Amino acid sequence: MNDDKKPSDANSVDTQHLIDLLDNNSDWVWEVDAQGRYTWSSKVVTSLLGVSPEEVIGCTPFDFMPPGEAERVGRAFSEIAAKRIPFSGLVNRNRRADGRIVVLETSGVPLFDEQGELRGYRGIDRNISTLDERVMQLETIYDKTPVALCMIDRQGHLVMSNKAMAQLMNLDNTPPDAPESRIADLMPGCWQQFEAAFALADTGVEIPSREIVWHTRCYDTHSVPVHDASGNVVGLSVTWVDITDRRRAEQKLASANTILQQHAQHDHLTGLFNRRYMDECLSNAITHALEERVPLSVCLADIDYFKRYNDTYGHQAGDRCLRRVAEALVAARRQSEDNVSRYGGEEFLVILPRTDSAGALAMAERMRQSINALRIPLPASPTGYLTISIGIATLNERSMVREERPLHIIASGVINQADTALYAAKRRGRNGVVAAAAMQRGESTR
Repeated sequence: MNDDKKPSDANSVDTQHLIDLLDNNSDWVWEVDAQGRYTWSSKVVTSLLGVSPEEVIGCTPFDFMPPGEAERVGRAFSEIAAKRIPFSGLVNRNRRADGRIVVLETSGVPLFDEQGELRGYRGIDRNISTLDERVMQLETIYDKTPVALCMIDRQGHLVMSNKAMAQLMNLDNTPPDAPESRIADLMPGCWQQFEAAFALADTGVEIPSREIVWHTRCYDTHSVPVHDASGNVVGLSVTWVDITDRRRAEQKLASANTILQQHAQHDHLTGLFNRRYMDECLSNAITHALEERVPLSVCLADIDYFKRYNDTYGHQAGDRCLRRVAEALVAARRQSEDNVSRYGGEEFLVILPRTDSAGALAMAERMRQSINALRIPLPASPTGYLTISIGIATLNERSMVREERPLHIIASGVINQADTALYAAKRRGRNGVVAAAAMQRGESTR
């Protein structure tokens, strides 16, 4: 005789097996009617909410939520039910029977009767409390960090932003991640840079940091691409670091360095280049002359009877006199690269690039006449006014053939020749110009 079970017995076994699976699952399975009241519940509800399945029947999910949360989730579910559509990922906070809060993620599908009318929903709740705590911690860190953070989608909308970002954009009263918030509208001129960043991200190239000036503040922005599950770039996570104070400090340091360099290169009294910097300029000029095979001349000028001027009028008047002479020598230059330096005391050195002996003589005479034109009174001088004497030395193509000595030796030799010519001018009665080459040939000069 066959001992097979009857069909009704088999269905009963299958149903019980299915119920056992649902009751021992990690997710809570339930059904609600069109008004959102539970009509069936698996036993998992006990581990989640601390109540039995019988206790939830006839209740709504919102009966187990804090008031504010119930209102928020109720609005969301009403919109879903009105559209009679499935839903997933609806996160909600529930209060257990013992008072503790548990965070659930709810998903569901609509159920319809034979006439096609909505009769309820069947769904599951999953405990994500541990995950939610971590998310909340990350949200707190994200929102509280003093560095401005935001995420921008490909249409330029601010998908996410923290409080520091809201302050940056002066949007303390309007959430910067509101749907209408677009970076192109909020920060005109910046969106083009982010479009370029998207283009780089699409090619896989690392996006370089960029500096953005916004409302007198300077920010160092660093963009990192955000990808979807398929690997497509859907947004940029942007960090905004305020570097205004650093840039201002750098500017102050640069200004201080400029001032220090100014002091290091210039004579404090006349404002001309000082002797130390003149040595560097002369070496550079000689290098250029040797490389380009062009002449180079120097003029060494000395104020005549300057000690008598100081003795007569005092040192403060002597300082004013030095400044007037310096200004006249600079004004007499024919080309901007002519370098006028204070060589020391009442002596001045003028470097004349690409200038031969004839050109230097003409330039020296021009400078001598410019000092005479000042008509600075000096009774102790034979002329009755202040004059200068000038000695000239020229490094020409003929002398360059044998110039294989170190630069500082060549520079010293040129200055010594000009100095010798200067004293020759002094011996000839002052208020004159003598060139070293003419002096060696015994020729007379002014």
